Amino acid sequence: MIHLRTDLLRRKWVQRVQKSLRTQGYYYEPDFCSDTIEPNPVLIAARLLGDIYVPPHTSNCSPVMLTHPSRSAPQWRPFDRQTAIGWHNDFSTRVGRPELSLSWIRRGDPTGSQGGSWRLASASAVIASIGASKEGNRLIANLSKQAEPFGYRDAGGWRAFRVVLKSGQSSRLGLRFYRRALEDGAWLRFGRIPDHTSEIVARIEEAADTVGEMLCANTGALLVVDNRFSLHDRTEQQVTVRANLRRQAWLCFVKKLHQPLRSSGPREWNLR
Repeated sequence: MIHLRTDLLRRKWVQRVQKSLRTQGYYYEPDFCSDTIEPNPVLIAARLLGDIYVPPHTSNCSPVMLTHPSRSAPQWRPFDRQTAIGWHNDFSTRVGRPELSLSWIRRGDPTGSQGGSWRLASASAVIASIGASKEGNRLIANLSKQAEPFGYRDAGGWRAFRVVLKSGQSSRLGLRFYRRALEDGAWLRFGRIPDHTSEIVARIEEAADTVGEMLCANTGALLVVDNRFSLHDRTEQQVTVRANLRRQAWLCFVKKLHQPLRSSGPREWNLR
């Protein structure tokens, strides 16, 4: 972590991250730090960017989560399950969700560069892809005005949120999305999954597949995602080898940025 050892280098690093978050909605550094045993480097990075969110069952001193891939991981711990998580942004069922999620790879997947890789897509690019057709443009307009139910069946409740978000400070459009949260929320609200919900999921995932990119989650790599302006995914990971060989990541979250991101790209969309 040589690039964070002085105030000047830290300022330059923060500026580099902010620029990437403005333009893409995410930041990737394949060789952030090779000393991955303890979480201090990712905590330093998170605190440079904003106020730390303290997840349940963690402490103010060490507000991080460490993944533990397992064949028996429950559905509510998708980061520990073998299967890919699917396109999403974190805390999609929360009212005041953390703005950033950081994932720092403690140990890469034993299958190599493709195992447990990250997939990333800019929310702006996803929205532009959907809005390229008249029907897609109409869908984006509806999703920016009408709220959809989000929830989880095992939690037993749902909340209504807009899928397409408008940033109050910049008029930049973002997304709130996770297939499971939308489908479970619809089931809790209507007792079934309406065709409308299936269309939302299909169109967003198809667009993300089209515009997204895959990045290697090797040991020491860092990913920072904005939970409003990007979607991310983790591909299938190995859970059948010994536990001490399985992929592990330190997860840390920023509740609020120290400096709000200035708008980048189109400031508004032709919502008709």
